[in-house]
Amino acid sequence: MKYNPKKFNIEYIAKFESSTKENQIKVWIAQPLSFGCQRIDSFSIFPKPKNLYKDTQGNKILYFCFKDFKNFEIKMNIKTTLWKKKINLKENNLSINNKLFDRYLKSEEFLKQTPEIKKITYEITKGDESDLDKIKSIFNFIVYNFKYCYPVENRGVEKLNLKNLKGDCGEYSSLFVTMCRILKIPAKNNTGFVISPTYNKIIEHGWASAYLKLCDWIDFDTQYASTEKNKMENYFGQRSDYRITFTNGFNIPLKPSIPKTFKLDFWNNTGLPLKNNSAQTLQPIIFASKNNLKFKNSIKIKKP
Repeated sequence: MKYNPKKFNIEYIAKFESSTKENQIKVWIAQPLSFGCQRIDSFSIFPKPKNLYKDTQGNKILYFCFKDFKNFEIKMNIKTTLWKKKINLKENNLSINNKLFDRYLKSEEFLKQTPEIKKITYEITKGDESDLDKIKSIFNFIVYNFKYCYPVENRGVEKLNLKNLKGDCGEYSSLFVTMCRILKIPAKNNTGFVISPTYNKIIEHGWASAYLKLCDWIDFDTQYASTEKNKMENYFGQRSDYRITFTNGFNIPLKPSIPKTFKLDFWNNTGLPLKNNSAQTLQPIIFASKNNLKFKNSIKIKKP
């Protein structure tokens, strides 16, 4: 059940300052799309992208290329209607056999189904009869055993210390997704922002979702549940706050690929994995430049 629809006007600005005018920069931006608990009422971006494409996970990526610049900015305005969501999970049969979700069952980069993670997944779900029971066991294990830590030096569940779990929201959700996939439950990462109308704040965040046959994709936020254990039911299969998703899944393809001569220092320093042909995620921007540059971005809620 979707409830409490609320309209938001969001402004995102990315500012670039080059060390020299003889520079070239490539930029990829994720455009939020309508689905589930979000409806994009209007979207505008300036300047216009050079190209756009959709990846296999349904993400819409805008590509820009700038040459011979000193200073410039990209400005994005989003008017959206967002909903909260409450689900009666007890009534749902989670059994699924659909090729559409094959990609959300596989082992992939940052979500590798290692022997160690498989072993602990089977151990904590031993005796669980339904998929919902298994999801609950995974959820509780992560909530009570994971500690928040930022920044993360080496991302990917295969790099986690399973006896001393530490990481940020991305690592929390990645372990949840990987464990669900091991048990043949379709799951994926979501990256976007949580909006607090009361405090007029918008906060970068990552969470997970699993596919329930009768309910479509449902949110599971182990990191927020870990922070608010007395309210953890609000984050198990529910959406008790307003959220806007920019990208679904990990390993977002970059087209065209980043030239090998371009610098990736900014992302290496912030701990976000970036390759020449893919990014772990876009939230909502990735860029690479031929020469050094300074970058600042901001996102805020504007008055209607």
